[in-house]
Amino acid sequence: MKIPQKIFGIAILVFMIMGSTILYSTYKLYGVSREIKSLAEVFIPLSDQLADIDIQIVEQELDVERSEKHIVEAKLIDEELKELAAGIVPEHLSVSGNTVDQQIAHLNEQRALLTTKIKIEEGEFIKREQQVDAAIKKAEKLVEQSVERVATSQGRETLLSIIPLLKTVDLQHSNLHAQQAILIEAMKTDSPLQHELEELIEKEDRELQSAVKTTWLKVARFTERSALVAEEHERQALLVSVWLTIVAGLLALVVSLFVIRGMLKPLRNLMAATGQVESGDLTGVISSDTSDEIGDLTRRFNSMVEGLRKTEEIKDKFGQYVDPRVVSGLIGDPDMELVNGEKKVVSVFFSDLVNFTGISERFTPAGLVKMVNRYLTMMSQPITANHGLIDKYIGDAIMAFWTTPFCTDGDQASLAVEAALKDVELIKQLQAELPELMGLRKDIPQIGMRIGLATGEALVGSIGSDTTKNYTVMGDTVNLGSRLEGANKNYGTHVLVCERTYQMASVRFEFRKIDKIIVTGKTEPVSIYEPLGPLGDVEQSVLDQKDDFEASLAAFHNGDWAAARTAFQTYHDAYPEDGAGQTYLYRLDAIDRDGPPQNWAGVWQLHSK
Repeated sequence: MKIPQKIFGIAILVFMIMGSTILYSTYKLYGVSREIKSLAEVFIPLSDQLADIDIQIVEQELDVERSEKHIVEAKLIDEELKELAAGIVPEHLSVSGNTVDQQIAHLNEQRALLTTKIKIEEGEFIKREQQVDAAIKKAEKLVEQSVERVATSQGRETLLSIIPLLKTVDLQHSNLHAQQAILIEAMKTDSPLQHELEELIEKEDRELQSAVKTTWLKVARFTERSALVAEEHERQALLVSVWLTIVAGLLALVVSLFVIRGMLKPLRNLMAATGQVESGDLTGVISSDTSDEIGDLTRRFNSMVEGLRKTEEIKDKFGQYVDPRVVSGLIGDPDMELVNGEKKVVSVFFSDLVNFTGISERFTPAGLVKMVNRYLTMMSQPITANHGLIDKYIGDAIMAFWTTPFCTDGDQASLAVEAALKDVELIKQLQAELPELMGLRKDIPQIGMRIGLATGEALVGSIGSDTTKNYTVMGDTVNLGSRLEGANKNYGTHVLVCERTYQMASVRFEFRKIDKIIVTGKTEPVSIYEPLGPLGDVEQSVLDQKDDFEASLAAFHNGDWAAARTAFQTYHDAYPEDGAGQTYLYRLDAIDRDGPPQNWAGVWQLHSK
């Protein structure tokens, strides 16, 4: 065989090898493109639509909860109006200084405002129903239009199986909406069926959430499978291309180097990015400046990652939040210490934003969400920084607790007091940020917060249903902490703690005694205290004020009303800004008018929560 023939034969061989490489790679890349196209055009948009349905359902539930709240408030006002009409002035209105007619007029204004709010929430409730129906219909239409566009038979079968699931979601949501509407009307009329309706609604809600989750999981599993298939196509294309290109490169080094340089870099980037996604990292974005199949694959991959990122964001926003330390304990504790409930000494923290309803009326919905998120973020940081566990957020309220093994036994109360004092400081910073949050420069509302701390034994463990659990605390200590948070309203204080909290934390903090009370729902009296600051770091003027107050308080508790009147009047003249002193003057006025409580033992009964 002559040299030209050999060269020609080698050229033919190289051509066949390169041709085979191109055909195989094109076939595999076509498989990748087909899978990614299904994800980009069908399943990722469908996932987004399911997320939108879930969001609208959650928003509708919030509309119902707000309607229930407004209806309860309206009923309370109606009861107060009835009492005023009968000549009975409620205790919390008797100290206002207004006439009965003025109080009735004020309550009527509040009643009218609540009526308007109820109508608005009912309107939003109906609108959400329409939005959910529209979103479900949109999802069904997307599925029906996409059946023929999906390249694989498994994808078409998945889409066809989703249609009855969506119809199930539609039916269950309609049932839930109808029950919620009936509940709202039942609350308005004080129907005895309220409790049964609430249980039925909870059941309907669980079934609806289960149907939505089933639909989403089916889409998610197919999305994951398509991504794995695309990755396998990509891997096979890469391996075959590399090996055949190396063989061809032995015959045509320049050509092989050119091909490898042009193909391996973007494929390696895509492979590395796929590994990141596989490990749970959805932050990477692959740059692409080509318009070939690899560039198209890269752009579709980026689109897929963006869709997955949005899905994760939705899960993070509306999912169940669990402290990472609790998760680590549940997974790593062979004895299941965190799962099985047990009694422990805990310090429970309850906080609430003062005049939240009045503040919320000044905000747009978006602005209110921004402000509440900023408030909860700021107030949560001292809690977690001091080894506390956030149990839950209830609107603007925070519930947290301290217990072993998340903090040293004996430090629960001190850590809770430190977090509470830091929160009171941070509320001033939030006040300074309000103009920016509200977009206003004047008529800025004043904000404040109330915190209640209680320490004692409580049941700690993973509590809930077979499907959903929460690591939380239960018991009288929890109820006491909630009552102390509300008791701040009676004394004009920001933080109140129980006697055991005071005893455990007094080695680090200065306190003043506020009262000895019986809170609502309890029969045993409890001494309550206000933390003033760390020992050695409280100004002398504050300590002097504390001594004056406690001396006045001693006369009051001893039943020496004349001495208490003189002492508290002097105290109020010296410290007019202290609401606790004013509270005792009001009590002395009531005692002068109605006589002292029977069997007085220095304990005051609180009738409000």
